[in-house]
Amino acid sequence: MSDPIKSMTGFGRAKVENDHWSVLCEIKALNGRYFEADLRMPKILNEWDPILRKLLNERLERGTITCHIKLEQRELGESQGLEANLILAQQYLKVLQDLGSAVGAPLQDPLKEVIRYPDVLKQGEKEADDSLAGIVQECLIQAADALDDFRRSEGAATGQKLAQLISSISKDLQTVESEEAPRKEGLRERVYHNLHEHIKQNGVDDARFEQELLVYLDKWDIAEEKQRLSQHLDYFQACLKSEPKGRKLNFIAQEMGREMNTMGVKSNHFPMQQAVVAMKEKLEQIKEQVLNIV
Repeated sequence: MSDPIKSMTGFGRAKVENDHWSVLCEIKALNGRYFEADLRMPKILNEWDPILRKLLNERLERGTITCHIKLEQRELGESQGLEANLILAQQYLKVLQDLGSAVGAPLQDPLKEVIRYPDVLKQGEKEADDSLAGIVQECLIQAADALDDFRRSEGAATGQKLAQLISSISKDLQTVESEEAPRKEGLRERVYHNLHEHIKQNGVDDARFEQELLVYLDKWDIAEEKQRLSQHLDYFQACLKSEPKGRKLNFIAQEMGREMNTMGVKSNHFPMQQAVVAMKEKLEQIKEQVLNIV
């Protein structure tokens, strides 16, 4: 079974809950030559960063990935509630009382004043456990799979567009082929005309002239370029069906461009050059589309 075409851009979202935690994961993917992930998550998950990156890489392959993970604790353990730093609170209180006595402004509500200062009240440290690791990984996988589904949907439309462009280039190549005979005749007439303008008719060695003309026509022959371009077009179509990887398709497109450039230079025939320009225009569209394939 052939692999589906996948767009490199997309978005996936998932939410998973258990008795203790609620996890929300949102993943956005943009174009990128390689896999590059930016994980934005609470510090409690930092120890699992390599595992989460590996899961993303296995499922998303390429692209610039931004992953947001948000945690909400549904039940707080005893060690995870608010804690009061009594020693610090007493130090703040003494300083405030001394200051009030010195300026003649005693404290009206000492507790209200003290708790306004930093670190007097703080939340206990959260501790990661295996259940949290499991639910985070499950949520990440669901979000990545949702993004992958989005990529497949976008990729299907891209595949259709690429197939249409390749088919159109094949028709342009047929146009080039159909102009081969008029091109050769035009070259022959042009050479004869230039020759007769500069050399007297009775001074021309027809046999030698025909020999030189054949060499001249061979120099501008584009049979090999046409054949290689046709092969590249067939190979591109085959890869679209069996192995639609962005890098591979991009390499094939570059080879197609080389053959088109050579044909444009050597054709020396306006209808052919018009067909080559049309092919190159479509090839640029192909290159743009291929850059967005995983």
